[in-house]
Amino acid sequence: MSITSNNLQIDILITMSPSEPEILAALASYREHIGSLTHHALSDLIPKIEAAEPDDPDDFTEDEIRECLLEAVLCVVGENDVVPPITCPTDVLTHWKALAPQLALNGAAVCHDTAWRDEMRAAYTRGVLRGLNERCQSELVAAWEFPADLAVVLQHVDSLEGNGWYRYREHNETVVFLEGWRSDAGLTSDGMEEIAAGRVRTPAEIAEVAFIFEEEYEIAGGWACGEKGNEASCYVAYSRPRDGGEERKWSWRYVASLGQYGEEFFEDVIGLLNWYKSYDEPRESDWDVFFLDIFSGCP
Repeated sequence: MSITSNNLQIDILITMSPSEPEILAALASYREHIGSLTHHALSDLIPKIEAAEPDDPDDFTEDEIRECLLEAVLCVVGENDVVPPITCPTDVLTHWKALAPQLALNGAAVCHDTAWRDEMRAAYTRGVLRGLNERCQSELVAAWEFPADLAVVLQHVDSLEGNGWYRYREHNETVVFLEGWRSDAGLTSDGMEEIAAGRVRTPAEIAEVAFIFEEEYEIAGGWACGEKGNEASCYVAYSRPRDGGEERKWSWRYVASLGQYGEEFFEDVIGLLNWYKSYDEPRESDWDVFFLDIFSGCP
């Protein structure tokens, strides 16, 4: 925006934080895009698993064959205390709307237990803030606050895991930007808080990995939100541009350090989601890579 005073034009940079509806629209687009691709892939892969037969059927009882087929599909999509439970391969598609978010098949995990989710989110937030106050004390920050746009996202999802399904992510070592929390019956709120606090990184520690980002931004602190992926580390970093004079703004930014593939960084969570939803998309030629030798070593 420009204003004029006494024939002198002054350019003023105004930075607007994204609104909650804008954030939720970006999150919905992310989940819809990834979910559609995953559903298409599993609609091809799961019937192949369901139709598989052992080379010698006499070596297996009918119950053993069903067990092998179930184990095969769980190896592909994972299982994490889902409701309804997966009892046969086709359940994944039959109960897609309920199971896709629980298994992060649409790029984001959502536990079916709302109370547990609320408890873990609160513990995660407490842990991050505690770690920042303990490890990143600085005259640059009057008081640490959790990033508002990420807080909106975490009201609706427990993680941001990107494209694909369990075996695709594990096999390809894909980047998990935000590990967050998953449905783990043994995870307590105290444990989650300790994990989150332990992920906090000092400016020097972030700069050591995200050195391209550090060349452009001054960093006050942050945390490693995801460390899964081939040579990848992802951060939420409180930072401001090194150039720009008085217009430099401290804010939370999102950084993906991708090893030999460089770095990506974003001004807000909307920019992150718009990039991440199309990153490392599975190709049709990849699908049969995950069609396992179902009956070897089974039962």
